[in-house]
Amino acid sequence: MNFGEFVFIILMLVTMIGALTTVLSGSIIYAMLGLVTTMFGIAGLYVYLNAPFLAMMQILIYVGAITILIAFAIMLVGPLYQKPKEWTTITKFVLALMVSLFSFLMLFKVIMRTPWAGGKAKAFRITTTDIGRMLFDKLALPFELISLLIVVSIIGAVMLALFSKGEK
Repeated sequence: MNFGEFVFIILMLVTMIGALTTVLSGSIIYAMLGLVTTMFGIAGLYVYLNAPFLAMMQILIYVGAITILIAFAIMLVGPLYQKPKEWTTITKFVLALMVSLFSFLMLFKVIMRTPWAGGKAKAFRITTTDIGRMLFDKLALPFELISLLIVVSIIGAVMLALFSKGEK
């Protein structure tokens, strides 16, 4: 086993341990820390795959912004020992299951019908420089809309927290 394989195995283990901690944790704080560990592991895998731009975007967007958004939501919810009111009924569960299954089948159909860059299609190569230029030249509006979506999510979390506590 050479050094590159050793680094890959360590990064894979860090990512998997973080993901398992996120999913199996009984505490929401530990779940968030597991999510941070998972995101750092994925950023490490991007570095291993020689994609430093994607690694830095992973750290900036997911580890930085999304984790802070989740931390604010956790802080705004209130004491963790108070259980929220149960609102799930069997009708809502069945409806959510049907919508999820329909969405999965539609995405699967689109993926299976898309001609990918194998076989007869001409292979193409996109570099991280191309991705960066596209993000800041051609796709600047969607890039800014994502930041607006994060701000709206934070405001929504604050409003939900205030309404759940009875303060209007």
